[in-house]
Amino acid sequence: MIKVLEKNIADKIAAGEVIDRPVSIVKELLENSLDAGSDSITLQIQNGGKSYIRVSDNGCGIAHEEAETAFMRHATSKISAAKDLNAIETLGFRGEALASICAVSRVELITKTKESKTGCKLVVEGSQVLENTVTGCPEGTTVTVRDLFYNVPARRKFLSTDNGETRRIVDMVSRIALSYSDVRISLINGNTTLFTTQGKGNILNNILTIYGKDLGDDLLPVDYRVNNCVIKGYVSSPGKSLASRSRQIFCVNGRVVTSKLLEKSIDDAYKEKLFAGRFPVAFLFVAIPAIKLDVNIHPTKKEIRFDDNSEIEDFVKEGIKRALTVKESIPQIKNDLKGKKSQDRKQVDINSLLSTLREEITDRVVLEVHEEKEVYNEPKGIYPKKPAYRPFDIDSVKIIGTLFNTYILGNDDDNFYLIDQHAAHERIFYERLLSQYNAEEKTQQRLLVPLNFNVDAQVYATEDMWIDKVRDLGYDIENFGSKTYIVREVPAFIDIIDAEAFIREIFIEFEGKQNLSNKGVLEKIIMRSCKSAIKGGDHLESEEIDGLLKDLKACVNPFSCPHGRPTFVRMSKYEIEKMFKRV
Repeated sequence: MIKVLEKNIADKIAAGEVIDRPVSIVKELLENSLDAGSDSITLQIQNGGKSYIRVSDNGCGIAHEEAETAFMRHATSKISAAKDLNAIETLGFRGEALASICAVSRVELITKTKESKTGCKLVVEGSQVLENTVTGCPEGTTVTVRDLFYNVPARRKFLSTDNGETRRIVDMVSRIALSYSDVRISLINGNTTLFTTQGKGNILNNILTIYGKDLGDDLLPVDYRVNNCVIKGYVSSPGKSLASRSRQIFCVNGRVVTSKLLEKSIDDAYKEKLFAGRFPVAFLFVAIPAIKLDVNIHPTKKEIRFDDNSEIEDFVKEGIKRALTVKESIPQIKNDLKGKKSQDRKQVDINSLLSTLREEITDRVVLEVHEEKEVYNEPKGIYPKKPAYRPFDIDSVKIIGTLFNTYILGNDDDNFYLIDQHAAHERIFYERLLSQYNAEEKTQQRLLVPLNFNVDAQVYATEDMWIDKVRDLGYDIENFGSKTYIVREVPAFIDIIDAEAFIREIFIEFEGKQNLSNKGVLEKIIMRSCKSAIKGGDHLESEEIDGLLKDLKACVNPFSCPHGRPTFVRMSKYEIEKMFKRV
């Protein structure tokens, strides 16, 4: 028998799509406050938000006569026609938040518009309006939510501990606070203020306030624009990485989102700069025309869909890669002396550095489309000065010697450099091999005495899988029978000893590999094998050092070896002076 559900049951079911735990309520209320034009928002929670959530803002408020309507399902001021869904520019738009919240909790709304002399107080429990009265209050809106899931006990038992729910709320509010650095946001847990942002548009200060000052030491500014697409924010230098993506935060058109595409863009930008299983810090704020974005694909709007994935992926990757070419991206050696004078001076130095590297632009990037004319609202606030795509020039390093026949020593006006000649050789060798593999014509040298290789049965039996790959690398190789191969030519840029060592390593890597048709698999094999063909610990004459650095400069990624180890490390003049207690 089919029947229509009663309203209170239907409301509870519908609420489950939007409200699954306290953090869902906090997110919806914060987004409403931001859409209302607030520049100051205070959030207070108790017991992880299970018993009490209060969000107060100084936004536009709700007119008394519209207060009850705001709690009706699908009631919204943010869209009015189906065509509006093609270019959504607000955080909320479905009109489900307040209706879903009041269906599973006890809600009190106090609100006042600028035009009204008095405010309105509304009390709603389980979708039922219990009170609608006039009250005195400041302009803006305060929503208090008590006893979440009081009428749905089955759902309440699936909530985690108070600490667990608090952590979710802190993480979410932190992300939103970063995305709206021109809004003052306070987060209070019980009677303890966890953080209060300044609301002055300084995203770097917000990062330091929320995530700690140590994180700010190794952040590099990202500032890149192509046509109507803009990306701003900060990423960590390759020397600063984490074991998870917990510090990768994305905001697209003012909306905090999760995005596999943006994660992939970051991974590609840091390719070969980090060890496997390590992830960079990234606070990225992307702005694109709203028409190119679909935010209506997830009940809680956590996920988005781009109109052109490859365009956005390439754009974000290029913006990050440019940030990683500056001198500051080279891993820095810092002294850890703990004297009070040293600590005080370090703090002063950081403040001085930040004050001299910043300029006024905004992190709150908005693109508006009006009658097919796209308008970019130029940011306001404070940012470090963008590097203006100022790549690090290896030629600026003056070579002053070598250390342990492994490290090349150099300096410029502000830094001392150690260059790992082994890692540098690996990088040069790796990129040359890939270039050779991709080239139509191979550059080879003929051997006076051919090389002979005896391989195991597995490699011999799968010759058709690998022999053309080896030839593409510049080796003239033929089957000589009895599991033996003969090589008459090798790549022109490798000496004979290195060429022989490399191909032996290649044969070892081929053992057990089932599929070499994927270029990525072959790249990894080359990456692991090239280490055996690289000189390490050898004494280099000055001409060889000059040649090495010239070849390294020509590399696509001169700052790390193929395995993610740095080719350069640096130590600032200030850090050296601090070690000798000169400052």
